[in-house]
Amino acid sequence: MTTSSEHRNPSEIDSRRNWFDELAARTQDFVSRDIFFIALVILALLWVPSYYLHHSLEHWHLSLVLPAELMTLLLLALMANHDRRSEQALHRKVDALATALAAVIEQSTDGEAKAHATELRAAVGLEDRESTDDA
Repeated sequence: MTTSSEHRNPSEIDSRRNWFDELAARTQDFVSRDIFFIALVILALLWVPSYYLHHSLEHWHLSLVLPAELMTLLLLALMANHDRRSEQALHRKVDALATALAAVIEQSTDGEAKAHATELRAAVGLEDRESTDDA
């Protein structure tokens, strides 16, 4: 896990994921498929006639709402983890490109190009330093 003071290059990242990261990746793969959506539609259609089993609108409503809310929270946590890892990987890739491009540009004799190289180097790890309050 990277903190704002620790910036790692893509080659320094271990390829092994912990159990939660692996679960999040598999969940992302599963819920992004059409079969998951179809299963949810079928579940909702099967739930509608269950009103006659509950004999109460409140109990009938809660029989789907409470499990659905719990599953939503669990899926949200897993999806947020997957999105966070994807974003970190993307930032590391862009940082590696910026570093390599800055190294190439610094070989130039053009002063304007060297200024761009300085900006590229400053952009590496920017996601760890930038605030949402910056204008």
